Amino acid sequence: MKLFAALTALSASLVMTGAALSQSDDTDETPFVPEGYELTGETRSCLSLTRIDSIDTINESAWLVTMRNRDAYLTRVGSGCRSAARPFTYISYSVPGSQLCRGEIVRVMDQGSDTVVGSCGIGEFEKLSPLPEDAS
Repeated sequence: MKLFAALTALSASLVMTGAALSQSDDTDETPFVPEGYELTGETRSCLSLTRIDSIDTINESAWLVTMRNRDAYLTRVGSGCRSAARPFTYISYSVPGSQLCRGEIVRVMDQGSDTVVGSCGIGEFEKLSPLPEDAS
């Protein structure tokens, strides 16, 4: 029960501002990469909840996960979480352990009414590497 309360508090602290870091309207098969980063090819199925610093909406289908050590990961989410890109929403999740893993269901909550406005599964976490200052 204490773990559930801690996870609920953590999820409430991950308020989604809805401000997109970068937008992409590409319709080709090129994977979306946030501005200032490149994909490393390394993927992880799970990330430790205690090491996650923030989760930011990049666009309707991609979120940037920043770790406390400044590592960054890209995760793709299903269409049910499109509302996370809107202002005044936050994400909420309850996981059985101490990690956020691929396939976990995440709920998008409205801050004002505290009601569910969407839900989706999280994808794999793709590690990002910052581009050198002069390359971005």
